Amino acid sequence: MEKFLTLCLFLLGFINCFGNVGVFRGRGQTPVLTETDQIQMVEEEIIMFPRRGNYPIDPSCRNPDKMDFRCRFILRNLSDKKVIVPVGFPLDTEARLQDDKGYFNQSQIISHYGFTAGTADKTFPVRFVPHDKKKKFSQIFLWEMTFAPKQEIELFVNYTMEGYLGLDTTMRNKDWDKREPYKCEYLEYLTWGLGQSQFYVTETGSSWAGVIEKAVFRYYPHEFEEYLAKRGAWEESPTEYEKRLERIKKNPTRFEHLFSPEMPMLRSWNPSFEQWLSKQGKYKNDRYLELIFQPFTPQKKDNIRIGYIFPMIPINAEQFELYCNTVKYDLLKQAETKERIKNKNPQAYEKYWKNRNIPPYGAAVRKNIADVVLEFHGIARNNPEIADFLADQVWYPVKTPRKIDESYKQMLLKISNGE
Repeated sequence: MEKFLTLCLFLLGFINCFGNVGVFRGRGQTPVLTETDQIQMVEEEIIMFPRRGNYPIDPSCRNPDKMDFRCRFILRNLSDKKVIVPVGFPLDTEARLQDDKGYFNQSQIISHYGFTAGTADKTFPVRFVPHDKKKKFSQIFLWEMTFAPKQEIELFVNYTMEGYLGLDTTMRNKDWDKREPYKCEYLEYLTWGLGQSQFYVTETGSSWAGVIEKAVFRYYPHEFEEYLAKRGAWEESPTEYEKRLERIKKNPTRFEHLFSPEMPMLRSWNPSFEQWLSKQGKYKNDRYLELIFQPFTPQKKDNIRIGYIFPMIPINAEQFELYCNTVKYDLLKQAETKERIKNKNPQAYEKYWKNRNIPPYGAAVRKNIADVVLEFHGIARNNPEIADFLADQVWYPVKTPRKIDESYKQMLLKISNGE
């Protein structure tokens, strides 16, 4: 269990946010995010079009889906003087591990992201640097803008970005140093799954003078979510399906075998999905979701995250029994390990194992697992044993009950009621 969770935490450390236009000063490969009291960002409008990646999505996490970003900013010179501003647009936060001393082919990188910055009449020559001096931002595109006294410029930035694809969790509290274990620790595996996310960080907008008078964020999810619902967690050919079943038969108690394309999909957004307003454009297919802030003083908490998680929630009787059998095996091995350490390493036992709750597998364990699955589908069970687990899940409380096969539902209810 520990090795699996360590892998999860390692991969989650690579989740990054995509950047807003800001003021970056400095030459060479180490620009610095600064501020200006002369140029105001009056408005920003960010339009996001998600689309599938170039190749089939598979569990290797090599082929993430993409997002086309179409950004419009109105920048105003507040002064009576000509002003030249060094502008930067970081695509990521938390600089990625890479050879920052190496040669970067500017044409290839600009082409890869399809990055352009300009006005309605011209484009600006941009250059790429791997990160800023403090290594807070990475994948930065830089250019200069010249403003006449009191001039207002409408700036357009366009690019395409792969999102995050990999292990993800439905936990609300991701402060790993301050987390307390669940009362029923064996439920933790239900929080893990395959996730994909797109980000747009807004906090760099605070580098401009004053406040942003209006900020509009528009997202076109409908066709993309239809694709996700059909696809599932990943795309699997009949041959790959047979091979996966064979692996499960050989090692039926391995937790990684609980991952499947059939895992249910749920949203994990910031701001939450419920805060976005549904809009209908002029044409039938022009449907989108929108957030508007007037005025807007961007902070870290306002960073946009559009995430989809496919958690290891069993969706049928076969998957439920596979999960329970895996928990049974894991609890048995933990109990054996605890007893062995008690006899061979009393100091480690007192520090790490003595107060660790490892219940015997039985009806109570099955009931708690069944109750979580029922709660996931919006069927309240009021089970105090799982209350702390539910409170930590991004999907709880369930606002719209999810579909569940009736026979599967009745099976879970019988387990829950001790029948």
